[in-house]
Amino acid sequence: MELMMNKITPRQIPPARPFARWAAFGLIAAIALAAPLPIRADPAQMICVDPLVKVLRAETNLPVADAVADVAVGEYATIQFVFRAPVAVSNLSASVAGDVPRAVVRFVGFVKVGKPYGGPEDTIQAPDGLFPDPLLEDGSIAVAANQNQPVWITFPADKPGIFQGELVVRFDGAELRRPFTVCVHHVRMKKPRLRITNWWFSDPERLAMLAGHKVKPFSREYWKLICVFADFMQQYHQNVVLISPLDLTQFRRGYDGQWNFDFSRFDKTVKIFISAGVIGRIEGGHIGGRPGEDWNADFTLRVPELASNGDVRFVNLPPTNALTREFYGPFFTAFARHLASRGWDKIYWQHIGDEPVDSSAPSYIQCAALLHEFAPALPTIEATQTRKLVGSVNNWVPILDHFHQGADFFRQRQQAGDEVWFYTCCGPTGPYANRFIEQLLIKPRLLHWINFRYGATGYLHWGFNYWNPATSPFDETTFRWPAGDQWIVYPKNGKLLSSIRLEAMRDGIADNELLCQLAARDPATAHKLAAQTILDFDRYDTDIPRFRARRLQLLRALESPQ
Repeated sequence: MELMMNKITPRQIPPARPFARWAAFGLIAAIALAAPLPIRADPAQMICVDPLVKVLRAETNLPVADAVADVAVGEYATIQFVFRAPVAVSNLSASVAGDVPRAVVRFVGFVKVGKPYGGPEDTIQAPDGLFPDPLLEDGSIAVAANQNQPVWITFPADKPGIFQGELVVRFDGAELRRPFTVCVHHVRMKKPRLRITNWWFSDPERLAMLAGHKVKPFSREYWKLICVFADFMQQYHQNVVLISPLDLTQFRRGYDGQWNFDFSRFDKTVKIFISAGVIGRIEGGHIGGRPGEDWNADFTLRVPELASNGDVRFVNLPPTNALTREFYGPFFTAFARHLASRGWDKIYWQHIGDEPVDSSAPSYIQCAALLHEFAPALPTIEATQTRKLVGSVNNWVPILDHFHQGADFFRQRQQAGDEVWFYTCCGPTGPYANRFIEQLLIKPRLLHWINFRYGATGYLHWGFNYWNPATSPFDETTFRWPAGDQWIVYPKNGKLLSSIRLEAMRDGIADNELLCQLAARDPATAHKLAAQTILDFDRYDTDIPRFRARRLQLLRALESPQ
């Protein structure tokens, strides 16, 4: 929703309706004046607030914004209204009318942060510990007296034009209507080129939380739920998927003692994500890691042991162990051949062990050497906290503060032909952008402006749906790590519900693509806009009106003739 509407020029208006945008403002004013509120002794209120503002329940000094969104074709427009009444409302419902038939309206839910992570000064403070995050798809909702209830409108922009809508909320026999406008510019956002991965979890505990009951692995219901993940990720521009060949392969030993491999479950998983339009790249799940809690310990590799009944358990063995070589020699040879036969070898990258540090770098190098001995064409990708892996890692994914500290090194790796992304997780904290629930909502959006500003071609996060089985994610979000680190979606009745943080990330991915498109024709303007927003790796202009002004400038620059 842009705040700089007074700067629109005639060339930005769709040709068939040259004065439609100015008429839109007249219509908004006319409706606001002509549509009386229902006569009540306790009048409710509803105002428009920028969707980058996290609205707390008890907050009274909310910044009012124009109910207008400016987007490119291919983006999602978002409008946020806030409802408040001096008496309790038991059944608030919301719908959308007007020229926006595909608009979706949801209620923003509130979740508890039981343990604040102690961030910087711009961390949001909620006296009641409740923060807005999940986007609820309930038909109606109860609202306590004198509490804010945000209402979230999302409109997929599939063609240029000026679209007029009206939010209609009904409650206790009364009704409020508020108009809004979506301005879709003559700019088409291409398919995002930025590589995005959120690690997802399909273990029995997490699937049970999604389905509401236990799910048998690899049953018909299991595969249905995998489709739910794939279809949902596609809507949010995820184009890289973590899929574990070790956990999905069925292992057998022949009478001669030789290993045999059945990759059909791996294949089925990959095909589901390809069919959903998600896969641009496959991340092969980790084959090793630290065997215990010692962060500085050497890496080991997971080697299967077969019980007499065919059950498999994995043991952790050093890469130099004879049993490790006996398994991984035939496994990597067969798996590399299988990928090539499916045409997936060009989009597959293999993880070895998560977050190697300086002390574990030598053992990581040994693991990578074993991989490349038997599958020399398979590249590696890793979330790294060391720079001592040159030649063993092909796609470096440093945590954001390490990316900051080693910017020159990672630029050199790019020049040498390696790929460089970055990741965030439970860190970095402090002033760095992240996805924590307590942070300003603009920060997860700015993650992908950081991508553009510093040339990182991908972003990784580990916690897509790592819900705590001990409690509902709707009740408590603090689970070992800062709230919001472990998940960015919510499970309900076999569906995944989005969050306002995920919506901000999706819009940031769109920003990144539009910046890339502008950089191809006017690099000076694209990089100037990014530098005005991302002052340094850990310093950003988080002023929302100024951000909206730059977004509008970005659209105008793309809309202007070359």
